[in-house]
Amino acid sequence: MKVLVDINVILDVILRREPYFSDSKRIVDCCISFVDGFIALHSFATIFYVLNEKEHKDTDFCRNTINNLLYVFDVAGLNKHQLISAINNGSFSDLEDSMQYGSAEACKVDYIITRDSEDFKDSSIPAITPTAFLALIHDCSV
Repeated sequence: MKVLVDINVILDVILRREPYFSDSKRIVDCCISFVDGFIALHSFATIFYVLNEKEHKDTDFCRNTINNLLYVFDVAGLNKHQLISAINNGSFSDLEDSMQYGSAEACKVDYIITRDSEDFKDSSIPAITPTAFLALIHDCSV
């Protein structure tokens, strides 16, 4: 199973944001052990920015965090044609969400895991919360 993990889920883990931390951490654990996890290429710049500028983490912390993510997750990127498609995708009012969706399409993932699943309501790839994904894989393994 392949999933694209949205920035908000990754930041929940890094910043230990409650009440989301536990389920988001379990998503990362799934990607370590048995799910093929992807993070969109552009998300790494956003994560670095949020940690450095908004959370006031030093550059070494930010670099180490990104490097650690790359041990767990594969990178989902967009080529020029896919980026143009994301920019012009009328199903999304937010470019970042459209780029997440385009990245998910490019990697042919089964799910987009996000706390903002409503932002992906017109997505052909199911967008589900960490809690819903954990319930889904539990049901599949029983």
